Amino acid sequence: MKKILYLSVVILLFTGCKAQQKLVSVDKETNEVELKKGQECEIEFITNASTGFWWQLVNEDEITVVKSVGDRYTSNAPKGMVGASSHRFWKFEAVEKGTQTLHFAYARANVDEAVRTRDVIVTVK
Repeated sequence: MKKILYLSVVILLFTGCKAQQKLVSVDKETNEVELKKGQECEIEFITNASTGFWWQLVNEDEITVVKSVGDRYTSNAPKGMVGASSHRFWKFEAVEKGTQTLHFAYARANVDEAVRTRDVIVTVK
């Protein structure tokens, strides 16, 4: 019985550690991330949807090393508060070896000029 319990704990620890390694953080100073195939990274943006501005991936059609696998929003503002900033998290999965730059722009829909931009360099090994 003790052997089964010990083996179960070892398996849980191993799978827990492996799951934690799947999500890789983008270096906030260099805006770079290095991934292995199958790993994911999550890019955080500060946004304010109530102003009509949001972050957009400008060169989405050109990107081949990662694919977008989801996004989510969080906010600490009281419910119903207009004008408060929120956080958008955009998740990507590494699918092909190579290096590419993801170009993001903070702009309103149908407006050519962005008020902010951000480039994230992704390397998949």
